[in-house]
Amino acid sequence: DSEAERMRNYLTSGGFLHADDNYGMDKFLRREMKKVFPDKEWVPLPFSHDIYHSFYEFPGGIPKIHEHDGGPGQGLALFHEGRMVVFYSFNTDLGDGWEDPEVHDDPPEIRELALKMGTNIIVYVLTH
Repeated sequence: DSEAERMRNYLTSGGFLHADDNYGMDKFLRREMKKVFPDKEWVPLPFSHDIYHSFYEFPGGIPKIHEHDGGPGQGLALFHEGRMVVFYSFNTDLGDGWEDPEVHDDPPEIRELALKMGTNIIVYVLTH
């Protein structure tokens, strides 16, 4: 079994993957996920998607936590048989808001948004 096959088996058997866009990893994640699911394309999630409303309300979609190259944050997903198997928080870097405050010097309100979105991801996964 290749690593891609093992990951595909995990995800299609009920597993879930959250990938957070640490700056510079986008092209690598996209390349590797193409090995896992060569027939699937990333789907931009609308602001109405349940992941943005599973516990906390994010009517404007995923919050922007860290600025890299401009542009809004985006939630992308891969689906298998109608179930989201991968959620990709792109161009936002939620993880920056989850790290110790002194690492990125983010203000408390930004860190709170990141933590709330993380809560939504967990609640969504456990209820869908």
